[in-house]
Amino acid sequence: MPAWAAPARGPVPEPFTWLSVVLRVVGVPAMALLWWALAFLSWQRAGLPSMPESWPPALPVLFTDLEVTVFGPLGASLVVVVLLRRGRLSFLSVLLGFLVSALVTLTRGADTYGGVLNTTERQIMLGGCAVAAFAGLAIGAVATGSRQRFGFLGLLAVFPVVSLIEVLLVGPGADRSWLTRSALVVLLVMIAWRRWSGVLLWPIFFALFWLLTLVMSALGHGAQTLRHPMGSRASVGPLNDAMLGFVRSTWRVFLGTSWDVFWPAAVIAVLVIAGLYVWRRTGQVST
Repeated sequence: MPAWAAPARGPVPEPFTWLSVVLRVVGVPAMALLWWALAFLSWQRAGLPSMPESWPPALPVLFTDLEVTVFGPLGASLVVVVLLRRGRLSFLSVLLGFLVSALVTLTRGADTYGGVLNTTERQIMLGGCAVAAFAGLAIGAVATGSRQRFGFLGLLAVFPVVSLIEVLLVGPGADRSWLTRSALVVLLVMIAWRRWSGVLLWPIFFALFWLLTLVMSALGHGAQTLRHPMGSRASVGPLNDAMLGFVRSTWRVFLGTSWDVFWPAAVIAVLVIAGLYVWRRTGQVST
């Protein structure tokens, strides 16, 4: 019987091993903690620099933190998927991280600065965080399909990863451009890993990097209009106007700063790709 005519077989279950049990019992909580740290540790450290109760994992509940609520969980979930490479474990890790931090947030009853929470505002922010987190899982599943896709979609994880390294190893206020460049080098090499012609896609990568930084900053700027002095009303109209005005006035500035970060990373990535090409050619000749 030809292979194409053979009956389809279902997925073969993995055999039981103690390693798989340890991975579920220990790995899922560890990755849940990593997910929260990537998404929100730098934000929480910035909001509560001196309060001893700042250590429990919490989520943003103010409209002014909309940028963190969207891009933090998005990039953190992508990192979890890439590290675990298993859909169910990634889902459980993100779900556990979100549920625990959401429970802590709900039981506190106050925002980062001690103010009384607005119920509607809190619900919208928690819902937005959940949507961003599970959207990151879907993007991560796509990114793991190939190195080139990971190179482009991994841009969403650059800022959470850089922020976490800055908090844990470098310290606040330090120059983080070298961390960002290092992350960009990895992604650029991934794009051109199989074929050097992938270098031709780097201008698209730069455009996406510039747009991402611009959108993140515009959302952070526009979100300030959503928080009224009484904290009880918000409107989407002022948010759109503020974001559009910010983009019109600063897109050239962000284009320049993005280029200043990108071009050294591109030079290093070219050297790495050239070294890989020479090494592969040398290996072919020797064999």
